[in-house]
Amino acid sequence: MTTRAENHKLAELGAKTDHQLHALIASRLDRGLSFARLLLDEEARRQWASMDEFAAKAERAYVDVSQLLPLLRGISAADRRRLESRLAQLREVLDCAALCVAPRVQAAAML
Repeated sequence: MTTRAENHKLAELGAKTDHQLHALIASRLDRGLSFARLLLDEEARRQWASMDEFAAKAERAYVDVSQLLPLLRGISAADRRRLESRLAQLREVLDCAALCVAPRVQAAAML
């Protein structure tokens, strides 16, 4: 049987884990958005040869956060909405990069 002290310690560990998971999710979103925004930047596309790698890293961040977010407990509804909003923003940037940038690159290759 667990004692009150053990229950308290478990609650503290759970809160610490939630805090660390929240930080990990926020960090992955920041990184994913940074890579995704580079995909839309024409100057960056001219300077970087590794745009496919940037796209893959941004997509990986989206997948990771999509899987981790449901596991996050103990945060406010406002914090959850903020993370979900940023995840949706990442998806929008990735979709725009796929739709807006790819046709321009293909057209330039035809010249």
